[in-house]
Amino acid sequence: MPQMTAETLVERMKGIPEFILSKIVEILDSYDKESTIAEGFLFERCPKCGVIHPRIIKGGKTSTGKQMFRCMHCQSRFTADYGTYSFYSHQSREAWNELIKMTITGETLETISNVLGVNIATAFRMRHKLMCSLEDEEASARISDQAELDEKYLVKSHKGERMEHVAGKKRGTPSPKRGISHDQVCLLSGVQRGGGSYLRSFNMARPTSQEIMNLHPHIEEKTYIWTDDCPSYNKLIAALGSDSKVVSTHKDYDRVNHLDNVNSFHSLIERWYNKMGGVASKYINRYAALFNIRFQVGRMDPSEALLLVKSRVRGIKGNSFVTIERLKQERLFSPPELRWEAGQTA
Repeated sequence: MPQMTAETLVERMKGIPEFILSKIVEILDSYDKESTIAEGFLFERCPKCGVIHPRIIKGGKTSTGKQMFRCMHCQSRFTADYGTYSFYSHQSREAWNELIKMTITGETLETISNVLGVNIATAFRMRHKLMCSLEDEEASARISDQAELDEKYLVKSHKGERMEHVAGKKRGTPSPKRGISHDQVCLLSGVQRGGGSYLRSFNMARPTSQEIMNLHPHIEEKTYIWTDDCPSYNKLIAALGSDSKVVSTHKDYDRVNHLDNVNSFHSLIERWYNKMGGVASKYINRYAALFNIRFQVGRMDPSEALLLVKSRVRGIKGNSFVTIERLKQERLFSPPELRWEAGQTA
């Protein structure tokens, strides 16, 4: 379909019925509201004093050109991105928007570095700041109605970290141990039919019933659940008061009873993970949050996906400061099975 200019659009709208025009107005109003929230120009409370529905006015600009605002209740000044992933960054809003779009579409760090004109280490930190915020946002995620639950396993990796007592190996090398072992990171995943998903790791190897209970805060009660024949899900299903169906093999599949949605999610994870050449297992939950949002935006236009991501990140309760120190230390996935002891090979 050829791109429509503003003039052509105005001309065509002259003959559009009233009910169609009202729908267009609704879409534009919705976009305007989402855009305002995403860009941080709508303040439900002051980020400094916490007063609800404050009177906010413009308050000059920073040395890097960021718009500042002033709360008339406490007289404090702050930027629109105060407390978010871009707060401590010298990069422009346009650079961050481009990074988000390229990260969602799966571009490499090298490509991002070249497009933004920044050092590859800067691109790495920017991507991890974004992923930290996505991880914060996913902490409140919930799926409901009908959900498929399963696990995805990835071979543990210490990519980017040289270890004296760990033998090197090429990326993509399978685990030397047969079956599901403690050499593999377990990603618990849930996909809601019709939309919504959740992905996070809590353990290595096969999950226990107690480890699967970590999904409980992220699934609505009475949600109908499909699983494979892993008995560890029984405790969760009972706690949710849910009906469920076990589909252990493709012989059990029919139009209703299947795990096609969650299996499709796992196939995409495998593809994205391999394209990255694997990721360090200590960062696995940051990448799980990224994989989750990629799955949810699907084939959205990059600009639409950008708006969705920024709106969600802005919706995080409280400030979510992401410093360089936090990137190094906080919430790294590090169970005992992930640590390489002296003399122990990977």
